[in-house]
Amino acid sequence: MKIFNAMIRYGAIASLALAPAAVLAASPDYTYIEGSYVNIDLDGVDDGGGFGIAGSAEVGENIYIFADYSSVGFSGPFDFSIYNVGVGYKSAVSDTTDVNVSIAYINAELDAGILGSADEDGYSLDVSLRNMVSNEFELNGGINYIDFGGSGGDDTLFHVGGVYSFNDSFAVTGDFSVGEDITTFLIGGRFYVK
Repeated sequence: MKIFNAMIRYGAIASLALAPAAVLAASPDYTYIEGSYVNIDLDGVDDGGGFGIAGSAEVGENIYIFADYSSVGFSGPFDFSIYNVGVGYKSAVSDTTDVNVSIAYINAELDAGILGSADEDGYSLDVSLRNMVSNEFELNGGINYIDFGGSGGDDTLFHVGGVYSFNDSFAVTGDFSVGEDITTFLIGGRFYVK
């Protein structure tokens, strides 16, 4: 089950996709929808690509909710999908920097064709910083702990990302994450909801 254990660690990437971007403002924006290309490299096992969709909404002065879904295909019969739903708390440490703490429920499924499938539920905790380097560019990064309990195991991933906003409606995003057995890269487009 090393493949499945490494793949479920990908759940931490969900938190990466949820690091919202700036909308030409002094502080980061927390309301958007986005789509992304996802590449996962399982150390010594395989690498695969797929897609992800995500959304986030600010629901109070310091609270936001989020959800995302990703599907990745690997060589052979392996397909991996994951979704998460969570809530986060943000606090400004300056006019341009927020610290974020979030918790999410995660469900991951590995489909191995005729070999069967496996399904795990768990949670993730993420702590990150988001800084507006300029009105258009946000740099973010942090640490994500994911725990699936039982045979699913746990892992800690470090992530860093950037978001470039072309205007108050559209941005491009890029994120990189590394854990014990997994490395992930995301690139996508984000649409801000006003």
